[in-house]
Amino acid sequence: MEYTIKSFTMERLKIRKDDPVRSNILLMLADAVKRVAVIDERRPETEADFRKAALKMYQETKNTIAEYKKGNADTSELEQELKILEEFLPKMLSEDEMKAAAKKIIDEMPQEERVLKNIMPKLKEIEGFDMKMAKPIVESML
Repeated sequence: MEYTIKSFTMERLKIRKDDPVRSNILLMLADAVKRVAVIDERRPETEADFRKAALKMYQETKNTIAEYKKGNADTSELEQELKILEEFLPKMLSEDEMKAAAKKIIDEMPQEERVLKNIMPKLKEIEGFDMKMAKPIVESML
């Protein structure tokens, strides 16, 4: 499936009666991408926008499930949403791939600019880079 707001809307309309949970996820993803790319940044949407929105929704849903479980609430629909969101998530880099990417960025920078605050934004642009692991990786290389 092509990742565009139009394609998500078309699929959503086809499946809304048979698979309302997936239909709702597609609606939320399309709305999130439209808000950021089209309305705020005034540019066409990209597949990366959809993956970024899916990752954010995935993390929020996981946090919600954790909270629901504390109160012994039913999380079955939220877990179903997680499974659907997984297909839109970016492929995460392995630790070795992240180290190689960080090393490449650091090596390309002038010596005086090789500080955490200059490196982190460049790592954030790499799709699939786990930013929770970025700081320890970069600090080990500096």
